[in-house]
Amino acid sequence: MVKPFSLIAVVAFATTLTSCFKDEALNNECDIEKAWIQVDNPDEVFFQPSNAELPDIESTKTDLIFPDLRPNSDVTALPVYFKVTDGATIAPENGSVQNFADGPVTYVVTSEDGQYNRTYRVFIKATDAGTTPDPGDPGDPGDPGKPEEQFGYVNYNFESYCLAPASSKFYVWSDYENGSNWATGNPGFKIAKGSATPDQYPSTPLAEGYDGAGVKLVTSDTGPFGVVVNMRIAAGNLFTGVFDSKSATKAPLKATHFGEGSYNQINYRPVTLAGYYQYTPGEVFKDKSGKVVEDRIDQGDIYAVVFRNVDSEGKSFYLTGDNVLTSPQIVALARVPNVVKTEGGWHNFSVDFNYSGELDPAILANYGYSMAVVFTSSIEGAAFQGAVGSTLLIDKVSIAYKK
Repeated sequence: MVKPFSLIAVVAFATTLTSCFKDEALNNECDIEKAWIQVDNPDEVFFQPSNAELPDIESTKTDLIFPDLRPNSDVTALPVYFKVTDGATIAPENGSVQNFADGPVTYVVTSEDGQYNRTYRVFIKATDAGTTPDPGDPGDPGDPGKPEEQFGYVNYNFESYCLAPASSKFYVWSDYENGSNWATGNPGFKIAKGSATPDQYPSTPLAEGYDGAGVKLVTSDTGPFGVVVNMRIAAGNLFTGVFDSKSATKAPLKATHFGEGSYNQINYRPVTLAGYYQYTPGEVFKDKSGKVVEDRIDQGDIYAVVFRNVDSEGKSFYLTGDNVLTSPQIVALARVPNVVKTEGGWHNFSVDFNYSGELDPAILANYGYSMAVVFTSSIEGAAFQGAVGSTLLIDKVSIAYKK
């Protein structure tokens, strides 16, 4: 026979348990986490299979730009599929056929609780046959080869910048109308010093560069938060790729995605990296623990790397802080030696790409290589070592290339 107080206890427990399930809050997140295009003839549409998807989409990104499709691909009736946060819904319907010929298609994601929504724009277009990115006048980029050879140029002028749309806390740069090909560690600095004004961030515009606007990169103190997480400095940096703020504190070397994104895929052979810079080291060099390193003077770093953007499993690949100069995927490197204190204003740099072997013509034609261009005010900033106040000014950078 079950005692009365035992039945009461069981009923009370069951009631409490039911109440817990009943009161569980609905999800209020409304993010697209992954997007992919599904077609019957992928080899005829995509330069490489990995171009069919956008994995691990940053929660702050609302313009989703797929790598260009093969020339003459039909973009008037494409189904795009999405992975959204648990319980969220998306409109137009997930996987529905849409026309991207007239520009981006707008999607709205609504959270499970119905209280929040986020608007995304999805861009898909076909490559114009025979085009190359942003070519300039042909010429000699620093004795790259035979005098009669003709070169194209990719020019980075840093004139196009604005405050980050999502927060208005720091500056962002882009050479394109939609999306961005440049990233910085500014979102990580925001975690450490959220009260900083835009001009107090490590990466800021320079009103008077070599010609027009330039970029100012300054190694900065991260304050009490930096001491707690043992990341006492933030080097000013600017690179082509993506910064993953979700990894900034738990895995900082994985936060910098060098060369990630469709804008950084190339179908040409880079020859020379050139531009203008000034550098002033900070007064006191410190190691990661904050200890002063006597007789150590900080240096900046300027380089560009070309790498295979698909791994051995056919998955999309980019470089990170722990392999940006060492990955076996790298096929070429152009690095400015000894970025040390300069005098007398702007200094020109021009360095050739050193190739470990010839590029595969078929892979190159299918945008199977990417390029990352990197600038930092402290050469060991990724290890949180350097001198607060070290300053690198950059302007009028160009890549000379051959088809």
